[in-house]
Amino acid sequence: MTRLRVMFFALLVSANAYSAPPSGADPDKDPQMVSLLRDARRLIDSKKPAPAIEKCDQVIASFAARYGNSEKKIYCARTSAETLGGLLKAAVDKTNAIALSSTWSDAYYVKAYALQDLGRLPEAKTNVQLAMALSPFNSQYQSKLGEIYQLVKNWGKAQQQFEEAEDNAKLSPEGSRASELGRARRGLAYVYVELGKLDEAEKKYQQCLAADPSDMRAKRELEYVRELKEKRKAR
Repeated sequence: MTRLRVMFFALLVSANAYSAPPSGADPDKDPQMVSLLRDARRLIDSKKPAPAIEKCDQVIASFAARYGNSEKKIYCARTSAETLGGLLKAAVDKTNAIALSSTWSDAYYVKAYALQDLGRLPEAKTNVQLAMALSPFNSQYQSKLGEIYQLVKNWGKAQQQFEEAEDNAKLSPEGSRASELGRARRGLAYVYVELGKLDEAEKKYQQCLAADPSDMRAKRELEYVRELKEKRKAR
């Protein structure tokens, strides 16, 4: 994000786009909320999605009780760039907004993983969309929705989500930016393969490897795409 754009965002924010959170107990400042999500992730990794959902629901309920009836627009973000993007949108829409950490939106995101493990794809999709409503510039949420669309073979919507995830990866935290960009590009390349757009898929996998030569998944898929292209030529 350029310095000029950041200054522009800041000017808009100063024009009453942002309001402080309500007074009282705030789950966004409660370390137990983060701990519950950490436990939920461990449960998912241990193949225990049902109790993971319970942990996520505790977080969601706490935030809903605090912010659910707010007349202000709620945005969750991991970085200042994601925050500014949300507050700019609020300014354009001429609404006041509250900026929170990503804990609330992460609860929906983690819950979506658990629901997917249980084979409850429609509910998983709904929860990712709820996460995106709170954090519309979060690349990993967008890629997750793209992956769900892949599973139901809705290639058009999957492509759209991965394109947005690729574009918004530049706003991601520095520590996860490269991995989120790679995730979006691999998802997009997969869609291209399914649509028979092998040249586009090849270019996208090449971009993955140019950014991260150790991306073995992209390397394997690139070899597969080239094999498909050779078979196509031999027909």
